Amino acid sequence: MLAPLRACVIAACIAILSGCATAPPPSTQWQAHQSALTAIDSYTAKGKVAFISPQERFSANLYWHHQPEQSTLRLTNFLGTTLLSLTIGPQRATVVDDQGQVYTDSNAARLIERLTGMSLPIDALPAWLLGLPQSRDQFELGDDNRLARLSNAQGWTIDYLGYDGSTQPALPSRITLKSPQQTVKLVISNWTLDDE
Repeated sequence: MLAPLRACVIAACIAILSGCATAPPPSTQWQAHQSALTAIDSYTAKGKVAFISPQERFSANLYWHHQPEQSTLRLTNFLGTTLLSLTIGPQRATVVDDQGQVYTDSNAARLIERLTGMSLPIDALPAWLLGLPQSRDQFELGDDNRLARLSNAQGWTIDYLGYDGSTQPALPSRITLKSPQQTVKLVISNWTLDDE
């Protein structure tokens, strides 16, 4: 008596799973989200950042303002004192340190590494902060059809651990970037889209 009942239950489960398999693929929703992110060309992100490496670890307040022709990164301590200010233009990057010393280079990543010893993917950050993979990145989506993880050929892995649903489109609120040499943790508490 139980065998036919068990067979019916199994058949029902298979039917339900088959029905799930014919549902529209999540890529449609991801494509809409991706298009909305691609349309953002100017934004400001504020929050906190922690840098962790075998040699040192420190945290700071983060201010990142991105526009098509220029990006500005400012790190401050808990008193509001600027620790580092980076401006990236089309042909030149400039850093002003906490002593007011000015340093320039044609390559922002090289300049940061020279001054701090940290190798950061500066060129990819404008897109990665939004949760937008670049063309050669490998990525995985979460259950919400937003970016959950990506990796690139330079050895960086980025985990998207939370999103801010109060923005349209939803934007990352917690990000962890890892390379073999270091970890960077970001908590973004405030997003402003300049074209709103």
